[in-house]
Amino acid sequence: MTLSSRRTRLIAGIAASCAVAAAAATTAATAATAAPAAGPVVLVSCTGAAQVKPHSYILACADAGDSLIKLHWVSWSGVAYGRGTERIHDCYPYCAASKKYLNYPVLIVLWRAEPRPGHAGQRYFSRLTEIRTGSLALPHFRKLPRTATWDLTAEAG
Repeated sequence: MTLSSRRTRLIAGIAASCAVAAAAATTAATAATAAPAAGPVVLVSCTGAAQVKPHSYILACADAGDSLIKLHWVSWSGVAYGRGTERIHDCYPYCAASKKYLNYPVLIVLWRAEPRPGHAGQRYFSRLTEIRTGSLALPHFRKLPRTATWDLTAEAG
């Protein structure tokens, strides 16, 4: 296969991908204009409460060992953008023995708004992506990844 035929196939593949993305965006825009939302998109807490622009949010509902605090929101619509601090329980040498928490600055993106089951007309954010902007070293464990995406639930965690 020659370089020009590879390049042609690559360009055709990119063009096809762009066409599929544009069609999906058009379909989503048409659906959004056909059925307007009853209110703002919500973030569902571990207790099942609908929140709009919360100041804190627990990521690990089982033990609250990972949470977001001091949240400040830049925008809140079909996608929400904010910043704050991730607070992670150190758990060294084990969680019950440790009272230490580690704090990391983060940027937050809430996305993929979906209809919330059992709550007519309400949509909730089903994904949360955090971008860690500071040092990522945990004193006793591995390094944290630069980004993390959480699947969020529409029910109590």
